[in-house]
Amino acid sequence: MNSRLQEIRERQKLRRQLLAQQLGAESADSIGAVLNSKDELKEIEETRETCRSSFDSLAASSKRKAQVEGEDTEEDVEEQKDEVEVQQPDESNPYEEVYKDSSTFLKGTQSLNPHNDYCQHFVDTGHRPQNFIRDVGLADRFEEYPKLRELIRLKDELISTTNTPPMYLQADPEHFDLQDLKCKFDVILLEPPLEEYYRESGISHTERFWTWDDIMKLEIEEISALRSFVFLWCGSGEGLDLGRMCLRKWGFRRCEDICWIKTNKNNPGKTKALDPKAVFQRTKEHCLMGIKGTVRRSTDGDFIHANVDIDLIITEEPEMGNVEKPVEIFHIIEHFCLGRRRLHLFGRDSTIRPGWLTVGPTLTNSNFNPEAYASHFSLPNSHLSGCTEEIERLRPKSPRLS
Repeated sequence: MNSRLQEIRERQKLRRQLLAQQLGAESADSIGAVLNSKDELKEIEETRETCRSSFDSLAASSKRKAQVEGEDTEEDVEEQKDEVEVQQPDESNPYEEVYKDSSTFLKGTQSLNPHNDYCQHFVDTGHRPQNFIRDVGLADRFEEYPKLRELIRLKDELISTTNTPPMYLQADPEHFDLQDLKCKFDVILLEPPLEEYYRESGISHTERFWTWDDIMKLEIEEISALRSFVFLWCGSGEGLDLGRMCLRKWGFRRCEDICWIKTNKNNPGKTKALDPKAVFQRTKEHCLMGIKGTVRRSTDGDFIHANVDIDLIITEEPEMGNVEKPVEIFHIIEHFCLGRRRLHLFGRDSTIRPGWLTVGPTLTNSNFNPEAYASHFSLPNSHLSGCTEEIERLRPKSPRLS
């Protein structure tokens, strides 16, 4: 508790320092001196009301004069209004605000107090807006939600005890027949080496790029179970549409879009390598989720547990030359789907983990045996991890129809 309180105080201190810098205050303790008090705000509002009422009365009198004398048309009255606005001396509104720079940027038109403008802050400092989202880590995400925190702990314990031993196979999916795996998988995670990843990271590739035509030729439909899920990393460009086409070809329906938002707290600044096809700096990637068969949240609690995690992953952007995806995608999949037959295509040595069969061309070793792997699922319903009574009580459920 003390460490948590100390962390909150440090964040508060940092926010006050940033606000003092934006407002031009000498220190964080003198912020109040540069902000308007309640009495000053009331005085400003009264002055504005006085100016507004005097302007309205002057415009109304000009209109009445035109109607009585019959000399001015409506266009003349409008010109007189414009002249009134232009001829008003600056002394009539001493509180007129003039924008000088972004140090005291005012967001919106209904407030006189400075607000956070993260877009302008990014222009000034290079800190992305997502840097200021709190409690994004796996450890402290559910700090204020004890029920969810306990649910995650229990599910992690169950997953660790029901996972199969890690298996891996050095094979290039371009030439390897996926049906030789001799298994129908509940979950398939694909991480194809798209040219987009290497172009944005500014590094030379050691493996060939995969085009979307090549990805579509993969026979995912032949190795997926009757009810199963596929997760496809597709970048942030054309892959969003082409990835959907792949799902459709494999017999899946897109049901979710998991977005990976990249922060740059440790290395603020502009993107080092810009995509020549992009107008803006891309700071996110997408993982499309597809569903096959009939799976309902309300009735298929033996196969899926919905709403345990969110569809966002917020982590620090990898260093230049690192194209790995966040490990949190594995946690999301394992918490959601209770199927134990999990396949990771285009995996690497760093992604080998219990409960998964990893297949990729860059793996340095192999230990996969089809018969040994299939023996873990020989009993009826042994491909499911199961669920405890406490997990069933804590997990979010669909409301019952009355």
